[in-house]
Amino acid sequence: MSPRPQSDGHSGLPGMLAHLALRGADLALPFERLFDDLPNVVFFIKDRAGRYLSVNKALAERCGAGSKAAVIGKRPSDIFPAALAPRYERQDQRVLASGKAVLDQLELHLYPDRRRGWCLTNKYPVGDRITGRVSAIMGISRDVETSARGAATRGFPELANALDILYTRLADPPGIEELAKLSGLSSTHFSHLVQRLFHLTPSQLVMKARIDESLHLLATTRETLAGIALATGFCDQSAFTRHFRRLTGLPPGAFRAQVSAQVSAQVSAASSEAAGRAGA
Repeated sequence: MSPRPQSDGHSGLPGMLAHLALRGADLALPFERLFDDLPNVVFFIKDRAGRYLSVNKALAERCGAGSKAAVIGKRPSDIFPAALAPRYERQDQRVLASGKAVLDQLELHLYPDRRRGWCLTNKYPVGDRITGRVSAIMGISRDVETSARGAATRGFPELANALDILYTRLADPPGIEELAKLSGLSSTHFSHLVQRLFHLTPSQLVMKARIDESLHLLATTRETLAGIALATGFCDQSAFTRHFRRLTGLPPGAFRAQVSAQVSAQVSAASSEAAGRAGA
């Protein structure tokens, strides 16, 4: 028997979504249209089998689908990279099994053009209006911009300076108190500012910076995993692998192999296309 949706203690939209009743797509269309108009936000509703009932334009574009209709009825494993889809589906199962929302999950996304991006994901259980049992999942993913340039454009040059220093000291990253001091702020004010601007805790911000750098090194160098671990402030390869897998859903070696396979496939496709043009 599926659990009843549990209150997450949030007011506003999250609290409302936790108690919404969903029959087919009767509530999907208004929300879908609403979220089509929001930039940098992905919206979706899935049934208990993990199939998409409703999505916004951003989700369809980011998974490389030609239209929203092309996504409906599919599961994450049908449209997202094999390295990431199992993580999304395990997350769905956790919400369905527990009846509890998953909030502010920092996640890596891989886009069709091989760009990497980060988002914060919230998923809410949706109750059947008759039985009250969880019948679907509704969720959003918000893009996260954590660059120093992003902070500067928001009018916080001191914070931008602290982020610049963070990215130059990833092998020995500064602590939260030091980052706050570099920004000329108290630790409490610094934490509030980071959360307001980036929707991340300071600890999430620092970890994201370290994993970002490791992604770059894995994709563009032949440095060993142990070397990358030290270069990004982890005490050893085991700690690096544990944190990397928690945030990306796969071990660093598998990510490197996937990137290498994608590059090889693109080179092969380009060579075949060139040979075809030459033969013509």
